[in-house]
Amino acid sequence: MTQTAPEQDKIHSNGSAVSSPPEIEQDTVSLTITETETLETDILETDIPRPPLRSGIRGLFLGIGIGVAIALFGNHILSNQQTKTPPRKATPAASTTAPAQSVTVVKVESGLINRTLKAIDGTVAPLGDVVPVMSQATGLQVKQVLVDEGMYVKAGQTMALLNSDRIQSQLLQANAAITQAEARLAQLKAGTRSEEIAQAEATVSSAQAGVTEAKSDLDLAKKRVESNQMLQVEGAIARDRLDEVINQERSKRSDLEQAESRLRETQERLKQLQAGPRPEEITQAEAQLEQAKAQRQTILVQLQDTKIVAPASGKVAQRNARVGDITSASGELFKIIENGRLELLLKVPQIQLAQIRPGQDVKITSDADSQMRLSGTVREIDPMLDEKTRQATVKVDLGVGGYLQPGMFLKAEITTGTNTGLTVPAKSIVTQADGSAIVYVLQPDNTVKALPVQVGEILPGDRVEIKSGLSASDSVIFKGAPFLKDGDKVQVMADS
Repeated sequence: MTQTAPEQDKIHSNGSAVSSPPEIEQDTVSLTITETETLETDILETDIPRPPLRSGIRGLFLGIGIGVAIALFGNHILSNQQTKTPPRKATPAASTTAPAQSVTVVKVESGLINRTLKAIDGTVAPLGDVVPVMSQATGLQVKQVLVDEGMYVKAGQTMALLNSDRIQSQLLQANAAITQAEARLAQLKAGTRSEEIAQAEATVSSAQAGVTEAKSDLDLAKKRVESNQMLQVEGAIARDRLDEVINQERSKRSDLEQAESRLRETQERLKQLQAGPRPEEITQAEAQLEQAKAQRQTILVQLQDTKIVAPASGKVAQRNARVGDITSASGELFKIIENGRLELLLKVPQIQLAQIRPGQDVKITSDADSQMRLSGTVREIDPMLDEKTRQATVKVDLGVGGYLQPGMFLKAEITTGTNTGLTVPAKSIVTQADGSAIVYVLQPDNTVKALPVQVGEILPGDRVEIKSGLSASDSVIFKGAPFLKDGDKVQVMADS
């Protein structure tokens, strides 16, 4: 304690506590933590004589300076102790084991596996005839369309209606002509009535009176001509006057001829009525009636043609008819796939044909519609190969086709055979950087062993065929496989 007093006096006399730390650093590099603590205590407990209180400000700065010096000194001592003092001998810690990875395990299963030919491109085509639907009536406007593409129709079903106003008017006229012809025939068959004979006799009498009057007028005209001819010779009248009289005589002669003709007609009519209808008149009336009926039938056919009907049962593959269109002799209104059946035409390479046989199941998908899942059956294999592509056409029966349309592009997967094999869940397969695959097999000591496997068919239910690398007695890691490495310890959990 007494050794520090001169040093403290020096500090007080200089009025600064910052100049001493470098000297202390030289002498205290090797101090232990305990010695450092003792030194700090001694410094703090040293009886530092207080100088006279010159001013409040001088005392305040002095106290702050002493505190800063002590803080810097203690921090420096601790820093050097950590870097230069030899480390204490470490006490060995108790050995620890990494926790086991929790996993679920499944048994390798044995079952039937379908062998398939995948991703075969094909085009939908109609199976059977494509029947065009055309209008028998030309120049008529489409009034209503009753079906659309994809719909199924039965033979005789109305598909569209044409405007029939003009034909309806013609039908009314034909019906009136039939009524008139029927009345005429009935009259002839009923015979002549007495009233008709009396009326005909009166007509004859009137015609005879007309002839008598015409003869009298003609005689008078002749006399006038004769007298005027004499006057003209004598120079009493002009030639023009004579010509006028002559023209009057000619007119009266014509009137007489017409009256005589009318008399002959009325007499003939009376004679016919008195004799009754002739057989040929009845025959003629019957023919006229049949002609009127035939005309009406023709119009009825035209009226029927304003209904566009399906010529066969099937699926509407194409609709060209639009409301307002005018029909023509060559215009197709619809196309029908007879019976509605479709087929898928697959192009299969020659090397794969030996695996395909009629009757095999086919799964059908579409790149354009991921929801499409259809099934079909191999119906026929075209015996002829394309000389350029060395491919044959395999025809797959699609049945009624659902919402399929001719010309659609689809993909097919043909099941070529079935055999027994081993399968595991797809999640148990761990793909490596080089493209190979491994699975982790549970060992008796609850460690895992990484085994390379050869993957085969992708199966329904997210399972995969294992062609080699596993046995039926193996148990493989299902959940947690991607986080393991060969030899890891695992804890098997129940699969929830």
